[in-house]
Formats: sequence, C-alpha cells, structure tokens
Amino acid sequence: MSHPEEAPLAGRVIALTGASRGIGHALAELLHKAGAKVIAGARSPSEFAHDAIVSVALDVCDETSVQAFAQLAIEAGVDSIVNNAGIGTFGAIESATLEDYRKVFDTNVLGTLLTTKHFIPEFKRRHGRGLPSRLVNITSDVSTRTFAGGAIYTASKHAQRALTQTSAWEGERYGLRVTEIRSGMTDTHFNGHTPGTPERAGHLRANDVAQAVLYALSAPHHVRVDEIVLHPTAQPVVY
Repeated sequence: MSHPEEAPLAGRVIALTGASRGIGHALAELLHKAGAKVIAGARSPSEFAHDAIVSVALDVCDETSVQAFAQLAIEAGVDSIVNNAGIGTFGAIESATLEDYRKVFDTNVLGTLLTTKHFIPEFKRRHGRGLPSRLVNITSDVSTRTFAGGAIYTASKHAQRALTQTSAWEGERYGLRVTEIRSGMTDTHFNGHTPGTPERAGHLRANDVAQAVLYALSAPHHVRVDEIVLHPTAQPVVY
C-alpha cells in the first residue's frame, strides 16, 4: 500500500493539454507516479508505458476537439485541468505577420479559453456535490513583462495571465482553485530548440516545472496556490 506522501494524487483524475513532449510529457509521467490517472491531450499523442495515462488526440484551437477531450475526461471523473499547450514566435514588430499572430494566439489564448470553458460545467457540478476542483495554467515568466522581439509571444502570455486571474475570480464561488505557473528559461523543444545542448545546461528542466505543478495540485484543501514563479539561477533576476 502506498503512503500518502508517496502518492499524493492517489484517486485523482487530471486532464492535461500539450502532453506530447517537454514539460507536458514530463508532467504526465510525474502525475502518474504521484498516483493520478492522467488524460493526456496533444496534437500528436505520445506513447506512454502506463495504462493510467490515457493519450488522446487534441487540438486546443478546435472547439469540437476540446469538447470531446473534456467529455472523455469528465466520464473518467476529472477533478483538475492543466493547460500546458503553447507555442511561440519571435521577431521585431515590423516583421510580424497575421499568420504568426493567429498561430500563437489561437494556441496560447484561445486554447486556454476553450479548454477552461468546457471543464467549468463539471467543476460546478463537483462543487454541488461538495467536491473541490483545480485549474493550473502554465504560462511563462513573461506574463508580466516583455522584451524586444517578443511582442506576439509575450502579449499572448499577458492574455493567459488575464484568463487565469479571471478564472480565479469567477471560480471562487464554486470552489475552483486556480494557479498560474510562471517559469523562466527551460530546456525543452520550445521554439525549435534541441534539449540537452551545452549552452542550455543551466536552464530549468521540464521536471522542475512539473514539480511546481504537482505542488499546486497536491496542496492541502485549505491552501490556494495563486501562482508559482521559478527561474534557473543562471538567468538574471527579473520581475
């Protein structure tokens, strides 16, 4: 028999977007290890070696796809959703294209909005049965700042922060606890990078971010984790 500290999410069912690789893949594995059943959605579903990780095709920009994902999770007994799907494009404002804007905002902002929207009715039903629910949005440390070349990406992250905080305000009346995870430089496939290169040795690892999500999901019922900001020590101090 597992001890609570070994399986803090035993009996829990958690839906996750952007689970194909990087932070999402590491998080699916960590949540499973912590005892949860995971409904792992991604455009290109990954193969997992565990029956408790259900890999599902998901396009967060397509409301029909999101509805099907949410319904599958609801039928499995979902109590939490982690919005992790995200992409980025970078460049000067004068070189920005409508295609870049729509691609980033559709995935990062519309995707977060649609996924949250279709889980809320179940979270309200759970509240009516005296059960808590949690929403975790993985954004970025740039959800409160910006930089040259980051107009489209950082604007999308500011918008995700607004969605996160609005979800917290609206969800308070039905017991929804909402957390924003704001990580700095992380060694993943993001923006076409190859993980494990020497120049990124000092960056956060995907599992570092996954551990922050685990804390938010497993915090005691009397604790609301509003946001977690984490950076590698190799990154200059920023706020």
